[in-house]
Amino acid sequence: MSATNALLYCAVNGIANNTNGIGRQTKTLLATLARHHHRLSAHAGAFTPYLAVPEPGPATWGYNESDLRYARRVVEGLGGQILTLPYDTGRPFWQPDTWRQLSGEAARAAGHLADRHAKVLAIGVDTPFAGLVHHVGAHPAMEVLLALFSTARITERPRPDPGRVTWEEEAIAAANLHPRTWVADIGDFLTRHLKDHYGLNPASLRPWPSGLPLTSADLTPPTRTEAERIVRALGIPAGRPVVAAVGRTDHTKGLDLLIEALAPLRDDVHLAMVAVPTDDDRAALLDSYRHRSAELGLSASIVGRYDRDIPRALAAWPDTYVMAVPSRGETLANIVFETALWAQHSGAVVLAPDIDGFPEQITDGHNGLLYDPAPGALTAGLRRALTLTSDERARLRANAHRSVIARRNAAEHLAALLATFWQTHANGVTRLLGHPATDARTPRSQATTSTHHPLEATP
Repeated sequence: MSATNALLYCAVNGIANNTNGIGRQTKTLLATLARHHHRLSAHAGAFTPYLAVPEPGPATWGYNESDLRYARRVVEGLGGQILTLPYDTGRPFWQPDTWRQLSGEAARAAGHLADRHAKVLAIGVDTPFAGLVHHVGAHPAMEVLLALFSTARITERPRPDPGRVTWEEEAIAAANLHPRTWVADIGDFLTRHLKDHYGLNPASLRPWPSGLPLTSADLTPPTRTEAERIVRALGIPAGRPVVAAVGRTDHTKGLDLLIEALAPLRDDVHLAMVAVPTDDDRAALLDSYRHRSAELGLSASIVGRYDRDIPRALAAWPDTYVMAVPSRGETLANIVFETALWAQHSGAVVLAPDIDGFPEQITDGHNGLLYDPAPGALTAGLRRALTLTSDERARLRANAHRSVIARRNAAEHLAALLATFWQTHANGVTRLLGHPATDARTPRSQATTSTHHPLEATP
């Protein structure tokens, strides 16, 4: 048996594809491992990373062989493997029967790793791997961290799917009971939501704030020449204020709300929207967005594919006044953090509704703008953003950049998380971060109801 520990990260996106926020979280992990594995090992003890993914192939939403090659290169370079999990591709993917099969296969993979490593931390990323918590009892060397990034009660308001809610409720109930299962404290809103609506025991929490690989090349601002080449290729006119937006063709992302809100401003702005079709029948929404924009007479470029260079260029383009995030429900939106990095020198200020996790990301008038999600309020918020002076926009962008740099370092967060499980050199992580480390041995009965996690400072 190896003296090293094993980190098993189980995700449905970001390994053989990259089509949603969970994919970006996986890419963040890969970038963090590639650049900081030695540092993480120094503070949390030597470990080997493994990634588990539903067996890639034609059934994979947005399958991309280059994504899979990149994941393999990173993980195999550190002595680990990409583990492919068989499942019934004839079933609908986004339903509990498929997730149950995937969670069981992931637990089986964790058991094999437990035979070879001193300890195994299996991270089940989001709803499809929530069932991992039901399997931890068979492997004494295994612990499970459930990292939900949203729930059906958030993304499927006002009528969430009962089967998905039950799946999530059963996972939280299991995490409350088993001493080797935990739930990631991703952010204050989601943690409150899990306590209030799913009965999460606060003693089951482990802090792991959402973060970014801050030094990654794709998070640096593009040059003016790079940005201009991309925006001109999209047909964005010169000298007209741009309202940008990025999201899936998913009702919860609210892109339809933005189109309607821009109607009174049609003579003043150009809409640059990246609307990426999902892997189900909601792809038809892309055509509806284009049709409605034309019907309203909007000047608009609506892109139906995801190319990371496009939002990067839009965020940094000097004529982009606002990056609108009109979600109906959102835990923590990656585009808010990313825009803060891309637009640090010029470009967009973020505008988002004052709901869910957005107030964690944005302090209105300090590092972005919030609007009350009432009828007509999005149009008013857009007008407010468009009338900011250049100095006001620069101040908001500078504050947004400082906030992300100070609070969203994914390497710091992962180092602290692993130390709480493996304890080796935990004091070193404490000194590195300047905050007390969480004691993994604290009895659950002693937990408080506080949702504050020490890795984040007050804005």
